[in-house]
Amino acid sequence: MTNVRNIVNAAPAVPNAHRAVDSLRPARHSSSAGFTLLEIIVAMSLTLLIIAIAIPSISGVLAEDKLRRAAAMIETTARQNLLQALNTQQTVRMQLSAGSFGAGDEFGGMLLVRRYGESVFRKPRRGESWDFSPSGICEPIEVRISGPAGQIEIGFDPLTACARRKSIQVKG
Repeated sequence: MTNVRNIVNAAPAVPNAHRAVDSLRPARHSSSAGFTLLEIIVAMSLTLLIIAIAIPSISGVLAEDKLRRAAAMIETTARQNLLQALNTQQTVRMQLSAGSFGAGDEFGGMLLVRRYGESVFRKPRRGESWDFSPSGICEPIEVRISGPAGQIEIGFDPLTACARRKSIQVKG
């Protein structure tokens, strides 16, 4: 009997005591643990906020680019018409309308003109043209292009048909 008593006393009083203590410790994450749902939602929210802030500035840059391209188109067209008048020795007439400069509906802007002696810019009249002489001169004219991004004013030199004065006012 003594042998049985010694064996019973040698056994621990609580058989799984070390496991009970381990369950009170914080669980350790394995190296393959992923992100929590809250972390993913926060990251996506920050990304969407950055995109929402960037879109207006990108659209503003695109609108300004369209405005500058329309102004460059006017300058190029004026030079080409003057060269054509010189080469053909005939007067070249260019209709003054937003569409003739690439500043039409796709641009979303407005074209205004001011001729020599006029004090304010105005819309071109129906059938109004800009004449380029075979002698190498053109009528002095100023053009204003207005769009969502701002406006550009260009004053053309009558001898070269090049922009002698250019004023750019960009919104924002």
